[in-house]
Amino acid sequence: MTRTAAFGVLTLSMVAAMSSCSSGDPELAGSGGSGFGAQGGEAGVAGGGNVGGSAATGGGGSAGSGGGQAGSAGSGGAGGGLTDASVSDASDATAIPDVVFSYDGPVDDGSLADACASVNVEAKLKELDMVVMLDRSGSMSEPGFAWYAPASDCNVGDPIVDSKWCRAVNALGQYFQSSAAQGNRAALQYFPLASAGTCPAPGYGTPAVGLTLLPSASQALVSSLNTEGPLGTFTPTQDAIVGANAFSQANQDPNRVMVSILITDGKPNTCPVSTGSGLAQIVSQHFTSTGIPSYVIGMTGADFAGLETIAAGGGTQAHADAVGTLLDTCGDGAGPCHHWNVGNGDPAVFVEALKVIQQQAIGCTLAIPTPSGGVPDWSKVEVDYYPGGNPPATTLPKVTGAAQCSGDGWYYDNPASPTQVNLCPTTCTTVQADFAAKVELRLGCLGS
Repeated sequence: MTRTAAFGVLTLSMVAAMSSCSSGDPELAGSGGSGFGAQGGEAGVAGGGNVGGSAATGGGGSAGSGGGQAGSAGSGGAGGGLTDASVSDASDATAIPDVVFSYDGPVDDGSLADACASVNVEAKLKELDMVVMLDRSGSMSEPGFAWYAPASDCNVGDPIVDSKWCRAVNALGQYFQSSAAQGNRAALQYFPLASAGTCPAPGYGTPAVGLTLLPSASQALVSSLNTEGPLGTFTPTQDAIVGANAFSQANQDPNRVMVSILITDGKPNTCPVSTGSGLAQIVSQHFTSTGIPSYVIGMTGADFAGLETIAAGGGTQAHADAVGTLLDTCGDGAGPCHHWNVGNGDPAVFVEALKVIQQQAIGCTLAIPTPSGGVPDWSKVEVDYYPGGNPPATTLPKVTGAAQCSGDGWYYDNPASPTQVNLCPTTCTTVQADFAAKVELRLGCLGS
């Protein structure tokens, strides 16, 4: 640590040199002689006399400029011409007073080497990046149409027809263009890919639309939704998950929050066929290594038990069956659960679920502000939660990573060079339920 000195107050003490043609000033230590050629004055105690006196305590008086006899030790000199006590030569005399500098800083006893400062900063939420994987299999034409029926398709903004696909694309389009998504970015891919003919198939890690700023650039996403249709002949859920994992990891920005969102109405049936537990293992490994959670939205007809297993393994938070205006968010009708049920895809319900997912995702990831005082000692950072935004604060325990979250706590995204603090799921649930919550970071000991 670079050593930093603490500077005290610089005080200017002025002792005025005054001229006199007769006796010395009784308020100044020592008196000078009087008159031209006069005998030297009495011995001074300290400081100089008015005229010709020496400033030294106990020193001999100097001869006055008028030729008087020098005073005895410690006395002022004889009177005569004007002299300044700080100038040895009368030719250098001026009317400027003496200035004494005094410094009231602490004595350096070695403790300054350990001097540091701490600062509390309110944590700020990061903006969201999401990779959306949308099921385009033939079952998305239901319930009002046969599989692959062209009439089951629609564009964003068109009148809603009775298909899960039409409702889903309108819900996504509405969210992408909404003010609630301000500052977020979204990438979009579909499964199965129209060109996929092998198992496993390539291409799922390259979205149809890359990360796009919302809502300002959302038209690219809307155009893609309008172009696609529910024409897929199988449900390669594992390929979709692996592709989302690859893209999200490759495009993870330390200054933002990355998540993936899988939307499906079906059950994995090809490329290869994996059970819910097998897919849960894939998303769990991804979450443990990257901190990127995998959210799952199920529509009518989905295997909700399997989706729950995937969502729980993907590092998402559990929620009640009723959340805000959403009354049946768990597909099996009982909460808590980790997945999100949007039924037939009613856009009002679907969009609200996306907003809650957004709140969950960014509500647990706190950007570390750059302090002005130096570089924090990352081992000494503390995270304080203020229930209702008011003291007293609860200091949260630190864990080494997501896998060590067994209760309340927090961990860094990168322990060696952290940019964000992640709250453990238990703490996250508590904080999200507290709409007035405040979280502060105590940035330990600052260096330069």
